[in-house]
Amino acid sequence: MKRRLITIVITLLVLLGLNFGIIYFTHTKFFDYSFFIGLAATAIIWFFTSKGGFGSRRLDMTIQGSTGIRMESQKVEFSPNIAFFTSLAYTIITFVAMLYHYRSYF
Repeated sequence: MKRRLITIVITLLVLLGLNFGIIYFTHTKFFDYSFFIGLAATAIIWFFTSKGGFGSRRLDMTIQGSTGIRMESQKVEFSPNIAFFTSLAYTIITFVAMLYHYRSYF
């Protein structure tokens, strides 16, 4: 339980740190980039925690091409972790906040 809480806090700190870093250098508002940072972080976490995707197939083909040994293909598998769920929740919350903030444009 304590480890999950630490993971959630660290994930949120990284997401907020990235967001505040970008808004500091671009002199924009918080809601301008928060959704896109959350979306990118969610995609990156998904890519690096999944198995058997494009990266694995490419590596298998590279090994097979250089050694001639046929590699067994892995089934695409993803088991979400707490960092993924935290990033996904951040993305959803910032999307709703962004829609509310820019409601006058719609």
